[in-house]
Amino acid sequence: MQKLRNSPIFRAYRGKLGASQDLRSILLIAACCLTLAILGSVQFSWIKRANDAHREQVMAAGRFSIRVFNRSLHKEVSHLLTVFRADPRWDASERARRFAESLFVWHESSGHGPAIKRILFHDASNRAKPRLAELKLVEQRWEPVQPEHGHQDLEARLRATISRHRRVISTPWLSTWLYYPDYSALVRPVATLAREPVSGERDLQFEGYLVLQLDVEHIRQHILPALVRRHFRAMAGNVLFDVAFVVDDEVTDFYRSDRADTSNPYVGTEPSASDAEAWSVGDDRPVEASEETADVRRQVLLTMGSVPNPVARLGGVQRVALRSDVPDPDSIEIGRYRRARRRYEEDASETGVLPFTPDRPRLFLTGDRQHRVEVIVKHVDGSLEDVLALQYQRSLAIASCLLLLVGGAMALVVVSLRRASRLANMRMEFATAVSHELRTPVTAIRAMGDNIAAGVLGTSEKALGYGKLIRDEGRRLSEMIEQTLKLVSLDSGSDRYDVVAVDTAAVVDDAVEHARPIIDRAGFVLERSDADEIPPVLADETALKQSLGNLLSNAVKYGLPGRWVKLEVAATNGDETPEVEISVHDRGPGVAPKEVRSIFEPYYRSVSANDSKVPGSGLGLNLAKRMVHGMGGRLTLRSVPGQGSVFTIHLPVAG
Repeated sequence: MQKLRNSPIFRAYRGKLGASQDLRSILLIAACCLTLAILGSVQFSWIKRANDAHREQVMAAGRFSIRVFNRSLHKEVSHLLTVFRADPRWDASERARRFAESLFVWHESSGHGPAIKRILFHDASNRAKPRLAELKLVEQRWEPVQPEHGHQDLEARLRATISRHRRVISTPWLSTWLYYPDYSALVRPVATLAREPVSGERDLQFEGYLVLQLDVEHIRQHILPALVRRHFRAMAGNVLFDVAFVVDDEVTDFYRSDRADTSNPYVGTEPSASDAEAWSVGDDRPVEASEETADVRRQVLLTMGSVPNPVARLGGVQRVALRSDVPDPDSIEIGRYRRARRRYEEDASETGVLPFTPDRPRLFLTGDRQHRVEVIVKHVDGSLEDVLALQYQRSLAIASCLLLLVGGAMALVVVSLRRASRLANMRMEFATAVSHELRTPVTAIRAMGDNIAAGVLGTSEKALGYGKLIRDEGRRLSEMIEQTLKLVSLDSGSDRYDVVAVDTAAVVDDAVEHARPIIDRAGFVLERSDADEIPPVLADETALKQSLGNLLSNAVKYGLPGRWVKLEVAATNGDETPEVEISVHDRGPGVAPKEVRSIFEPYYRSVSANDSKVPGSGLGLNLAKRMVHGMGGRLTLRSVPGQGSVFTIHLPVAG
């Protein structure tokens, strides 16, 4: 073995094969590294895009929720003010019933009936002695409010307001509400249609104030949480929000959605000092109608709109911009222009009653100064940037672990391939070295077998039989050695083909003559079927002879029991390209359909060949196919089990 390893042929082959193997390993490692780099780049880029998209989605969800919440809150207030309107055509005796019906309509349409604690009416028909009465819903009548009920301050405030109100008012006053924060009361004037004794014209006579005293605790504990629950439930990837109401930079109400059940949020009306500090503006700069950062979305609920002078005289300091679906009617002109009022009177019914159309309600705050009311929305976990950064880092860590696993798997594959390749190379090196070293002794053995078969040691039948046996087995061993060396040269890429125009008939004849002894010794009949004119083909003459010889030898080995071989040469137009087909037919057992794809693999032998104990190495068909493909041709197989096989070499026509 040491002599084989030190032989010049073995060292040259090992050096060439080692260099080729090293190059393939380097290319494989480079391809794996490039694949990991591309995969990592794509994955990290996708994670960043997904993180940015999630950030925009969360912020967009916050913007949408706060916008819809603001609109819904304004519509609820606008609906309340619209329901409690007072038609000037109502008689004073039916006001109690009408306002009770309005409360019922409000309760049924909104579901927030408990938000109104009391319905009061401040009667100003007798300015010298106005009185405050409360509506008793069951009896549907007004009951004077006693001093011990605690409404003295509100009554005094309304008395002062009455003194500044004109006796004859315009139509817009019927839709104008004043909100007194100190008393949680919504106040609006009530008027009746009266005809002036002198002019005879109908005017709106001021009768007093309708007062809706609100239950602020019910609003804070039920209505606001319901609106928050409706508009700020889990959305944008199951993201929850904290919602706070801030009045003049002071947190008054704080609502947080519950992760376990978004339909039943926890409500806290008095946040801690730390909460208030976290929600505070942080400076004295004015806040716009809406403001947004990465962590906070702010929306101003009360605008700083202008207040008309008549409303300002009654104490209004700030207007609330309401959103309502009620259209603006023409009734504004009724109170401003006498000509318009006469036109409406002419179009009225025969009774001459002025038609009343409600205007969009207007709401003003009273007090000594304007207020800033904001709703602020934050991510439930605090800073959105911190949450997204943590998610981004988490995703990067998972992606890195996956890449490491993929890289480790690739490394294991590369190592396994290198080990398998080294083992295969060692086997091939050993087979190559042994084959080269066996050439000389096998040649000597064949020579001695020929001499013995020729009668050099005697002409006895036994001696001649031994000589013939030695000669035949030596020839078979030589063929195996040559096939092994040919396979090694093909694997190493050192085999080159000289593809030129070749005389097809001459090459076929030479191959048949070379295989004639094998065919004759096996007792087979060779049948030829050649076309009249066989064009030359593009091929390597030596390789074509070897391929055709392998097919003929294979047909003899596996052609039993037919003992018949046919060689057919024909010129065709395969795939619209002129070519020559050289076919070898046999009448052997054929090839099973499941073995057709494996029959050309090296060292593969069919089940029938193993069962029949036909000698062979399984290299003949593999070498024939590789040599034919190396010359630019094709080798195909047609086989019918039990009837035989046809192997066909397809080569392009020269020129």
